Amino acid sequence: MGNANRPVGYLASVASASLFYVVWLVVSIQLRETPGEDTGVRFKIALALTFLVFEGMGAAFVLMAFPWYFSVRWYDRLQRFGLIYFPLNGAATALIIGSCTSSLSLKSLFIEDQTFLEGFMIAIERQGICLLLTGFVFGLTFWVVSERQRYSKVATKKPHDPNDFH
Repeated sequence: MGNANRPVGYLASVASASLFYVVWLVVSIQLRETPGEDTGVRFKIALALTFLVFEGMGAAFVLMAFPWYFSVRWYDRLQRFGLIYFPLNGAATALIIGSCTSSLSLKSLFIEDQTFLEGFMIAIERQGICLLLTGFVFGLTFWVVSERQRYSKVATKKPHDPNDFH
């Protein structure tokens, strides 16, 4: 499929990372509940989807397309260690861009004004591990969908046999 597989890989990565992010938030909400409190799974999923869309991660996936393009182009020159390269690159990119978009996202009226850097640091403190793992899942999915078969086919390709009439 060549380069046509890369947009499919990006979309699959966004889908899998979004699913991971929502599941992470639902589980973390569940763990923070007091024993007598039960808000219901549908409410937790709706809350997690709201965070995905309005608290920065949805915008981060859109903004990640630009640096991700350059990462993939750089990998074309490198062509080694894709299993390590893409997940680590996804983790770093998601952490930085996710924290930036979270810092810039709309805040409720009862939250005091904060500078960009203060918002960035708060996002890293509160969501750092989640953003890192979401980016890791993003990069791993991209490698599995787009790049894993690409270079393994080149390495296992047999030379053309002149007696082969297929």
